[in-house]
Amino acid sequence: MLDFKQEDIVARSVKIEPLGEPERCHDAENSKFWCLKVKIIFDNGEEREYVMKGYSEPKEIENFLQNKKGIRDILEKSYVLLKNGEIRLSYPSPEEQIKMAEEEEKKKKQRRAKKES
Repeated sequence: MLDFKQEDIVARSVKIEPLGEPERCHDAENSKFWCLKVKIIFDNGEEREYVMKGYSEPKEIENFLQNKKGIRDILEKSYVLLKNGEIRLSYPSPEEQIKMAEEEEKKKKQRRAKKES
């Protein structure tokens, strides 16, 4: 369940660029997490720095960086910028995930066809 309303959304993320390497989060409250500083680019042109967190080991962040199982593709389109300036993760619905996966597969096929021609 989302803790914000759809009308509070100002923009949706379109791209995430890593700004460093995964490292153990420094503040005591989050010291069990691994952090990665990123720049999120939104569909309204705004760019914001954000710290992604992965639980207990850097594997989750490494999977994001390597786009294992399309994690990066999904997450790049899963952040929203709210009216109050907060950035929130807004996971797509199962239907949206299927549509996104189909679109990504279509793009891959187009790239392969272009390379072969």
